Amino acid sequence: MKYLLVVFSFFGFSCSCCDPVPDPVDPPDTQDCGAACSHLRDLGCEEGQPLEDGTTCEQFCVETQDSGHWLRPSCVINITTCSELETVCGEAP
Repeated sequence: MKYLLVVFSFFGFSCSCCDPVPDPVDPPDTQDCGAACSHLRDLGCEEGQPLEDGTTCEQFCVETQDSGHWLRPSCVINITTCSELETVCGEAP
């Protein structure tokens, strides 16, 4: 009886961890990273400035988007204040 329990436990575990990993979806608005960063700088937002390691806003945006984490630069170009970055563009599409 214990043997069957071990076999069924193993079978259940082995099946639950074998789900296929979906392909990442490329964000559709990566080409807007430059305009979004420029707009952030025009508004005086800290997010438009280079990171401490020297990575530009544009580099960070493109690399982050390419990693599958959407920053929504097409939304960022339309904000009118820095605080709208979180309130208007903060939620994933």
